[in-house]
Amino acid sequence: MKHSAMYIISGIGALVLFVAFLSYTSAPVNLVGWFKLSDLLTIIGGLMFIIPFYIVSVRRKMRDNAPNPWAWQYLPVIGMVLMVIGLIFPNGKLTVGVIDLCDVLYLFGCVFMLMIFVYPFGSVNEEMLESDVDERVDDDARQ
Repeated sequence: MKHSAMYIISGIGALVLFVAFLSYTSAPVNLVGWFKLSDLLTIIGGLMFIIPFYIVSVRRKMRDNAPNPWAWQYLPVIGMVLMVIGLIFPNGKLTVGVIDLCDVLYLFGCVFMLMIFVYPFGSVNEEMLESDVDERVDDDARQ
C-alpha cells in the first residue's frame, strides 16, 4: 500500500474519531447492552487512524534493522487490543481500587502504542535532524 493511501485511510479514521467525539455529548445509542454506537465508532476510527502509522513504522524499522523487534512489532498490537478491550468494558463496572479497569487498560494501551512513534528512542531526534537538513538543502537550492 502506498503512503498516500495510508494517509487517506488514517485521515478517514480521524474523521470517524471526530464523529465519535461528537456523539459522546448526545444521548447514548446502545447497540448491545452497555456497548454504545460511540464506542463502536471510536474502535473503528482509532484502528483506521493508527494501523497505517503502525505499518509504515514496522517497514521503516525493519529496513533500518532497529533493535528488539518484539518491542516495536508486538507491543503496539497488544496496545491496540488493550484499548479495544478498555472500550468494550463499561465504565464504573470493573474497578481497581478507585480507578476503573478500562482506564488502566487505556493507559497501558497508549504506552504500548508509543513504540510506533518513539522507538528506538533516538529515532525521533534523528528524523527531526534529517528533516531540518533536507529543508536547509532545499532552501539553499532555491537561492
